[in-house]
Amino acid sequence: MINSYLRVILRNISKQPIYTVVNLAGLSVGIACAVFIGIFIWDELQYDRHHENADNVYRVSQKIIFEDEESHSATTPFPLKNVLENEFSAYITESARFFDMEAENVSIGNRDRDIYYRESKFYFADPSVLQILDIPLRRGNPETALTDPNTVIITTSAAERYFGSEDPMGKELHFEGRIYLTVTGVMEEWPKHSHIDADIIASFESLSNIWGNYDVITSRWAWNPVWTYVRVEEGTDIGRLQQLIDDFTGDFYRDFLGSNETVEHIFQSLTNIYLFSNLNNEIGPVSSYLYIIVFFIVGLLIIGIACINYINLSTARAVKRSREVGLRKALGADTNQLRNQFLFESSVYAAIAIVLSAVLIIYFFPYFGMITGKEISLSQFGTGTIVSIVVVIQLAITFLAGFYPATFLAGYNPADSVRGSHTRGKKGGKLRRMLVLFQFSVTAVLLIGTSLAYIQYQHMQQMEMGFEQEQVVVLPATNTLAVWRYDEFKNRVANHSAVHELTGTQIILGSDLFLKYQVTPEGYGEDDAYSIAKMFVMHDFLETMGIDLIAGRTFSEDFSTDVDQAVLINKKLVDELQWGSPQDALGRTFRYGDKTVSVIGVTENFHFAHLRYDMEPLIMELPDNRNQLVANIGYVKVRLAKGSPSGALTHIQSVWDDMESLYPFEFFFLDSRIDEMYTAEKQFNHLMIIFTILAIIIGCLGLLGLASYTVNSRTKEIAIRKAMGATARGIFYMLSKDYVKLILFAHLIALPIVYLIAELGLSYFPYSIDLMNYLVITFFLSLCISLIISLLTISSHTIKAATLNPVDNLKQE
Repeated sequence: MINSYLRVILRNISKQPIYTVVNLAGLSVGIACAVFIGIFIWDELQYDRHHENADNVYRVSQKIIFEDEESHSATTPFPLKNVLENEFSAYITESARFFDMEAENVSIGNRDRDIYYRESKFYFADPSVLQILDIPLRRGNPETALTDPNTVIITTSAAERYFGSEDPMGKELHFEGRIYLTVTGVMEEWPKHSHIDADIIASFESLSNIWGNYDVITSRWAWNPVWTYVRVEEGTDIGRLQQLIDDFTGDFYRDFLGSNETVEHIFQSLTNIYLFSNLNNEIGPVSSYLYIIVFFIVGLLIIGIACINYINLSTARAVKRSREVGLRKALGADTNQLRNQFLFESSVYAAIAIVLSAVLIIYFFPYFGMITGKEISLSQFGTGTIVSIVVVIQLAITFLAGFYPATFLAGYNPADSVRGSHTRGKKGGKLRRMLVLFQFSVTAVLLIGTSLAYIQYQHMQQMEMGFEQEQVVVLPATNTLAVWRYDEFKNRVANHSAVHELTGTQIILGSDLFLKYQVTPEGYGEDDAYSIAKMFVMHDFLETMGIDLIAGRTFSEDFSTDVDQAVLINKKLVDELQWGSPQDALGRTFRYGDKTVSVIGVTENFHFAHLRYDMEPLIMELPDNRNQLVANIGYVKVRLAKGSPSGALTHIQSVWDDMESLYPFEFFFLDSRIDEMYTAEKQFNHLMIIFTILAIIIGCLGLLGLASYTVNSRTKEIAIRKAMGATARGIFYMLSKDYVKLILFAHLIALPIVYLIAELGLSYFPYSIDLMNYLVITFFLSLCISLIISLLTISSHTIKAATLNPVDNLKQE
């Protein structure tokens, strides 16, 4: 029987090769898309699941609540760890901190070999980190590797970088030119599915030999620069534990928080950090669960469209196969036998489509990695996994795409089939139209939604930041001689015709890192102090960054009091404090600690933080001494003249190399770095555009099926109409109008769906596009595109039917 089924399949393929190619193309492309989406989702879900005790490991984050505003940071104060261990030992078995000196990178070197590198994956950590997280050591004892001060563990790649083929154990690394760190362990490379990525981890106690006031600094509750991880006892009620910690630590925060501010500690599950955490000061890049949801739905829709194509193409071919069904029934075949035959055919087509999709997946896999930025290899998936996926896809396609055509074909009346009276009535036509309507609706949702997402991305990319990004070179300078000898470095660098301005800043403008300090504005009581973003800058900051000054003056070396008595503020802070106009704010004061400063100027608002944050009030001040300068100025920004920057960069590097020996010269352009901050959004848009285009292509294949069915089923009607005088244009209109109606109705269905999804998605962006305006524009644009593509797709069938000779068709009656 199987042989008979296979012979029938081969005969049908040879008779109708175009249908076969179109059918298999739709299925194979749909399967390939679904597999790619599945791989993307699988990869996203793997983060931090390699840790043995992952279910009991949490990161403690800190949320500061001021009235109706919240500031949620992934970092916590230094002393929180000791409180957790000492006061909550019944719940918490281990706790550990990571600290990166709040620097983009640090200088690490092998002095014996005169090798120095900037390390961005460097952390200080408590020894218990090796018990909380699975960090396998190839060399060294995990119980003692990070116990003593001035000890460090490094990855195998770092060991090779600094020591070559030598045994690194017991050798020394030079940290920032300050202390030597003895290598006590060599760890394996961190898994790529980890939200933490470290090449070098030094013992936390090493900080005691770096900071002279180590005990004072690590007892401060006002500063939250560390990432704190804990392992809790099995079955711990996390909600109750959080409340107990909040109640206990309230008094520690009350000394520097205002009476209208509260602090909460949130325990984030280790396996949820990558997808469900997008906080201030994340330890590494994170993603979003929204991408998982969106791509999962898109994958289901695409495979659904592909299955609908198969259904429509199969039912279109049913006209040609009706006599075959009638003869088989007349010879004794029952409905179940025929249904099984057609399900077997669907299974064969699904198997062929899977093979073709495998070819597509293998060919396009490198491009998929380039677009998503993921390092995924097909070898990661074992044979059992691949076989399971193939079986699931095989069964799903067979029954999703094959059940209705099998039932449809097997249900023909043998007498009608043999006579050629194979009309199935309105029921089958309605179902086919419903399926195509679903296809059009899905395509419209994807097309409109992707257009809105792209417009929002472009809106963020092109949004006026309030400062100049182009031609600004940024030099990471934390603790370098460019900061220690800032005036000398500035004067020497400025001695070049292509260098326009130079300044120093605490942060990279436009980044997701900004710091808040407890500040008491004039007119407020001591208990009314609250957190305000504050940034240390150097002279010429406004001039270098092209920020508009709208009242007062900027910092000037002509006024010696500016160093410790003056601040600049932005207009947002003036408005929030209700100080009237920017001019009225001049001379107003702020107090923090034992220091009082006065407002000398008000700037126009500018986005010093990432655009996912709303505009924040901001205070800008100068460092008032050398220690404060070195501790808080992390970047030197240089504005260059337009044109080729090579000459100026060569000059800057020569000055740097002449002054600095510990830190290799490193730079980046500000506009490029800001673009990198939106990489996730860019990748999401690229993937959505690609999958939308593929969905449209698959949908067009479905249109071929419906158009073919319609023409075949209405051949006699068309012939009679032409014999009665209908024109080719009239026939074309008659056959096309149904599709136009379906497309229009599908877009009307898609409109509210897209609106709800877009409204939810845009709510995550403080600066979003005008949804209603762009929804209308994209709706009509999608409608026009769909109509044009659809009419072009079906035109081959409709034009052919409109130009048929009625005599040739009527002779067959």
